[in-house]
Amino acid sequence: MDFGPMAEADHFVSTAERRAYAGRDDVTHRLLLCAVVAIVESIAAFVLVFGAALAYHLTLLHQSFATFDAVLYIAYGAMAALVYASFAAMACSRFLEHTISTQPHVHHAALAWTATIALTLLIAFLSGRVGDFSRVSLAAAYLAGLPLMYVIRRGLHAVLDTMIRSGELQFESVALIGNRDDIFNFLRGGEIAQQGHKLRGALYLEDARSPDGKLQAETIAAFAERNLKLGTDQIVLVGSVAQLDEFDSIVGELKRYALNLLYAPASRNRALKLLDIIAIGPNNAVRFVRTPMNESSVLLKRTVDIALSLFGLIVLAPLFALVALAILIESRGPVIYRQARRGFNGEQFMIWKFRSMSVTESGHAMVQAQQADPRITRIGHVLRATSIDELPQLVNVLLGQMSLVGPRPHAISHDAQLSAQLEQYAHRQRIKPGITGWAQVNGFRGETAKADQIEGRVAHDIYYIDNWSPLFDFWILVLTIFSPSARRNAR
Repeated sequence: MDFGPMAEADHFVSTAERRAYAGRDDVTHRLLLCAVVAIVESIAAFVLVFGAALAYHLTLLHQSFATFDAVLYIAYGAMAALVYASFAAMACSRFLEHTISTQPHVHHAALAWTATIALTLLIAFLSGRVGDFSRVSLAAAYLAGLPLMYVIRRGLHAVLDTMIRSGELQFESVALIGNRDDIFNFLRGGEIAQQGHKLRGALYLEDARSPDGKLQAETIAAFAERNLKLGTDQIVLVGSVAQLDEFDSIVGELKRYALNLLYAPASRNRALKLLDIIAIGPNNAVRFVRTPMNESSVLLKRTVDIALSLFGLIVLAPLFALVALAILIESRGPVIYRQARRGFNGEQFMIWKFRSMSVTESGHAMVQAQQADPRITRIGHVLRATSIDELPQLVNVLLGQMSLVGPRPHAISHDAQLSAQLEQYAHRQRIKPGITGWAQVNGFRGETAKADQIEGRVAHDIYYIDNWSPLFDFWILVLTIFSPSARRNAR
């Protein structure tokens, strides 16, 4: 056994206990933290609604401030701020629960802003005052608020994320119960501080046993009472599955207190995540992995894919004809070529693309396009920079092989290479591949020659899979069209 690190863990725990009992255990409560974030976002909502109305009436309608109904718009702005604050507080709480995510849930800001305007207009309608509002200023406030509220929320959550990951901000306190070596494994590396948790102390089971080896109820109760006085948020029981029967007696002793009791397996494994508990008959089972979408979500996503891909193929038909003509004029070869890719559940399919290179590789053995690649034709540079070469994949979407939004599929040869380089890479195949995706709109597209390029793409793809929603898909489609990051690194 390595007594060096064990002694270091003991020192870490004892230092945390001394600070806690001395009243120097600085934890910013989750409720207070979310309240501050909600206030900042609500102020922005008020300024946007009131400012749009003020600018419109004074600048375009040439009203004086004396004739401007300031009280009406102040009331409406305050109402919008209050409604949006509730959405902002909920978003902050969700974000704090997922502090290990690669990106905060900022795409919910658009839905929250839409719901805020809709709810406040409904209240105005029910109060009989909706006709007193300027439709132009309200429309301007709503349209301007979509990107503005996104930027503000992303900025606030980014600041919180940086402070949490640096260990400067803790919003939840924990105390541990378990054997000394199990607690050491749990604390190894100090990750809990970088996830927003402050350690308030630990009870080693070796110190809570009587000479005959039985746990002393009074020792466990005293530990719980001390943590109640300190306001500890969670008490975590750390140990092996074989100890669950013993932990049952500890839980029985602590049920008299208003405490949150959790169980953490004693393991050094940081890759395997425990998602939730589900009942199978009279037994409880721990879920490690869940399907990304339930049946209704799959049906909804497929319906949207069929409708939009069919619409896109009809509307873009003239563009397709022009592109085909340009390709034929410049070089010999097929207008559209098909290449083997790996898709949903690892199944192989043939992806459709406009030919942008002088070669048409099969996908089983190929060289990835690089900067200033001589194989790329002149029209190919334009097609790849604008992503027009990807548009024939609407056919793949219509056939059910792809989705409009999802992880980008790679050629078979690249897929095998990347799977060998990164353990989590294959997790991207748990959902249908897409024409565009969360990784692409964040700049992770094109070449995957460097480790950070691969890891960044995979991390964003897995985040998308774990956090899929119809709104998230809509937001990615919007960013694909308007965000400069979506065109970064195009080859």
